[in-house]
Amino acid sequence: MTLNKRRAIAQLEQARLHLERNEWAQVEELVKPVREAGFTELAVFSLLGEALRQLGRRDEARAVLQAGLAEHAGAAELEARLGCVLLDQDEPAKAIEQLARAQKKLPRDPQVLTSYATALLRVGKAEAAEAQLARALLVGAGPDARLVLATVKVRRAQFDDADRIAAQVEGLGVAALEWPARALRADIKLMRGDAAGALAAYQAIEKAGQLQPWQVAHVAWAAALTGADSVADQLMTTRLAQSPGADELLLFANIANLRGESARALEWLERAWSMVKAPEPAWVFDFLNAKGRALRLAGKTAEAKEALTQSSAMAEAELPKVGAPPFIELGHLAAEGGEFEQADAHFRRALELDPQDPEATRALELTQRRLGWRQSIEASAEEKIAQARAEAEAVKRRFVTRETEVEKLKREIAQLKSERAQAEREAERLTAEAAAERRRLAEANRRQLQAELEQRETDIEAKTLENLEGVFGTRRDACPETIWQLLLVAERNFQQSLYNEFHPAGVAVLFSGAFERSLGELFAQNFDRWLDREKLRTRFLEDGVRERRGGRVEYFDRFFDWFDREQNARPPSLGEISRVLEKRREPYLAPFAKFLATSFSLDEKFWDEFSKFVTWGKETLRDPVAHGNIEIEYEGLKQFRERLLFEFAGEKPGALPRLMRARKKT
Repeated sequence: MTLNKRRAIAQLEQARLHLERNEWAQVEELVKPVREAGFTELAVFSLLGEALRQLGRRDEARAVLQAGLAEHAGAAELEARLGCVLLDQDEPAKAIEQLARAQKKLPRDPQVLTSYATALLRVGKAEAAEAQLARALLVGAGPDARLVLATVKVRRAQFDDADRIAAQVEGLGVAALEWPARALRADIKLMRGDAAGALAAYQAIEKAGQLQPWQVAHVAWAAALTGADSVADQLMTTRLAQSPGADELLLFANIANLRGESARALEWLERAWSMVKAPEPAWVFDFLNAKGRALRLAGKTAEAKEALTQSSAMAEAELPKVGAPPFIELGHLAAEGGEFEQADAHFRRALELDPQDPEATRALELTQRRLGWRQSIEASAEEKIAQARAEAEAVKRRFVTRETEVEKLKREIAQLKSERAQAEREAERLTAEAAAERRRLAEANRRQLQAELEQRETDIEAKTLENLEGVFGTRRDACPETIWQLLLVAERNFQQSLYNEFHPAGVAVLFSGAFERSLGELFAQNFDRWLDREKLRTRFLEDGVRERRGGRVEYFDRFFDWFDREQNARPPSLGEISRVLEKRREPYLAPFAKFLATSFSLDEKFWDEFSKFVTWGKETLRDPVAHGNIEIEYEGLKQFRERLLFEFAGEKPGALPRLMRARKKT
C-alpha cells in the first residue's frame, strides 16, 4: 500500500506511543514501511534505529542511524542513539565521539549524559564520567544513571554503597538493567575476595546469554582465583581471539602473575600499554603494580623496584585497600634481599591500608620471625656477659642488705596501703556525687527538650495553617476537603524538615501526591461530569479516535481512555494531563478547551504556563521518586512548593490556589 504524507505522520506518532511503552516490535512494524516508502524525516531514522537496537539487531540499527546522519548531519538525537549502539558493540572510543557531540547540543538530556558517562567509564576515565553523571542526576536521570553511579563507587572502593545501589536497580525488574546490575554485583564479590561467589554469579549470567564480551576477563580472573585453571584458560583463549581491550589484557597479566608465569605476564602488559593513548592514573597504578610483580618473579629486582616505587608514590597508593599492592611487592623485594627491617615497614604500611589482606599478614609474620632469629643470634654473646654480671651483683646485694632496710621497706608498704584505702574512699564519694549530678542534669535536659519539642510542634502546626490559609484567603471553601488535608500533611512535613534531617524525597512524595490528586479532581473528574451535563461525551470520544480495528479503539492520547467507560481505564496521569493542556487547541480537544474556558476564569497565558509547570513537576519531582531515585535536591523541592502554593508566573498566590479560586460555580 502506498503511504501518503498524512498517513506516514500518523504512523510515526503511533510509533512514538509504542516507544514510550517499550513495545519495540510494534515500533519497527510501523516505521519500517514509512522508510521504505521514501520518507526521510529525522523521526524515521531515530525511531527505527532505536527499535532495532533494543531488538538486539545492532548492525542494522547502526546502518539506519548512519544513514540518518548522512541525511540530517549533526542531528543530536541520531548522534546520541548511534553512540549507544557503538557502546553496545564494544567500541567505546567511537561511542565517545558521537556522545560528546550530542552532549554539547543536549546538555540537559539525562539519557545522553548517562550514556556519555558510561562510555567514558568504559575507557577508564572515571573522573570525567562522574562529572557527567552528577549532571545527569541533577536533571532527573533514572535507574540507568544510578547503575553507572554504582560503577563509579566501585572504582572508589566504596563496595557497600555500590552493592546497595546495584541491588536496588536489579530489584526493579527492568530487563535492560537487571543483567548489568547482576554483573556489577558479581564484580563486587570478586573485589571483596569472594572469588567462588563471583564465579557462580558470572556463570549464571553467561548461562542466560547476558554476559558481555568485555566481561569475559572478569570471569577468567574469578576462575583462576578459585583454582579452575582449565575454565580460565578456555575463557582467555576465546577472548584473545576477539581483540580484547587493554583492561582485559591487564587482567590476563595478573592471572599469569598468579601462576608465576612472569614472561607471559610481561608480554600481555606490553600489549596493553601499547593500546592506551592517555591512560587514567588509576589504570597506570594497576599496570605498574602488575609489572612490578612480574619483574620481581622474573628476578629483575632493580626494574621491579623502579616500577613499584613509581606506583607507591601515586595518589592511589593512599587509598584504603586499593593502595596496598605496591607496598606488599616492595616488602617481598626487601625480604628477598635480606633487608628485613625495610620489609617489615612495607608490610605494616600495606596492612594499614588493608588490614584484612592475607598476603601482607603472612609476609609480616614471616619477616618478624626472621628478624627475631637474627636478633637472637646477634644478642646471644652480649646476653651471656650481662647474665654473668647480674648474677655477681645479686650475690653482692645479698651480703650487704641490712635488717633495718627491710623494716623501712615494710613501713613504707603499710603507709602506701593506708593512703590507697583513703584514696579509694574519696573516689567512691566523688563518683556517687558525679552520678547524682548527671542524673539531675539528664532529667533537666529531658524536661527542657520535651518542652522545646512541644513548642516546635505548636509552631509547625501554626506555620502550616498560616501558610495554607494565607494562599487561599477567604476562598478556603474553594479547596476540597480531601485536597486540603493532603496539603496540610505535605506542608507540615516540609516545616518539620526545616528542623531535622528528613529527606527531601519524602516531602516530595507528599507534595507530588497532593498535586496529582488535585489535578485528578479539578480536571479528570470535573470534566467527566461536564461531558455528561453538556451531553458531549460521544462527540469528545469520536473526535479523539485515531484508528478503529474491529471492536478495538485507539485514541490520539491515552487521556481519552478514562472517559470511555467501556475501557475501564485508570485515571489520567500527570503526563497525560500535561499533554492535553499543551495540545488543548487541537481540534480533537475542542470540548476540553471549552470545559476550561467555561469552568475557570483564567486566560490562555495561564494555561500555557500551567501546562509547562505540570510537565516540570512530573519530571523533576514525581517521576524520580516513583522510580526509587532519592537523589532529589532540596532546592528543587522548595522551587516546586513555591510555584505550587505561593507565587506562580510572577503572580500570587501559587498555581494550585489560583486554579481553585478561579473555578466557576456550576
